[in-house]
Order: sequence, then structure tokens, then C-alpha cells
Amino acid sequence: MPFRHIAPWLAALSVCSPWAMAQNVQCHITFGGATRTFTVAPAASFVEAPNPLLEGASLSLTVVNQLPPAPGAGVTVRTYSRVHDEPVLLHQAYYLPEASPTGPHGFTGLQVVREPQRQREIAYWCERPAR
Repeated sequence: MPFRHIAPWLAALSVCSPWAMAQNVQCHITFGGATRTFTVAPAASFVEAPNPLLEGASLSLTVVNQLPPAPGAGVTVRTYSRVHDEPVLLHQAYYLPEASPTGPHGFTGLQVVREPQRQREIAYWCERPAR
């Protein structure tokens, strides 16, 4: 049967596909004196992006772990301030899907964002846990 010869190639393709290599991202967020760790699962698009990981009265933080081959694939972190009950973007960072750790604070490094009106800070760093 010809399928018997194709089956190993199909299996290899499925293992090498971006979806098979998709990996959760762990983000460690410090806000208000407490540090919490969140696991961010891969998403096919920004439309699937979850609600903010952390939402306070003055700051919120979202993380999208977008799968290749979609445009914008990688990890996007956005921090917002609330001004007159409307979100205002303070910080946005984008990390490629193949970004690898370069130190003790994962592939993002330690990032600190200060909200300008109330002077509150949020700090985060993200990593891809070992498989």
C-alpha cells in the first residue's frame, strides 16, 4: 500500500508543525507587593486572547502567546493604565516565538512599568518552562 510509505512522513510533519511545538509560557507578575505566576496557553490569534492576567484599579496586564505561522506570532505583553475609566496603553513588548532565556528572568528579562499618575508599579518576566 502506498499509504504505508507516506505514514512516517506525515507523522514527522505533525511532530514538526508549529502547533506540535507550541508551548505554554509562564509569566511571573509582581503588583501590590505580591508575586503571582500565570500560565499562558498558546492561542491561534489575538481574537482568542484571554482577559487580562492581572487587573487592578489602576493597572492591567495582558499576555498573548500566539502560534506560528500567524502574523505576529510570538509573545506580546501589554500593560494598561486606567484614565477616566478607559484603558491607556503604557507599555507593549513583543518577543519572537524562538526567543530563548538569556538570564535568570526568562526570555523577557525583568520588566518594570510605572503608572504615571499614581506611581504604582507592575513588574513581570516570562519564561518557557522546560519540557
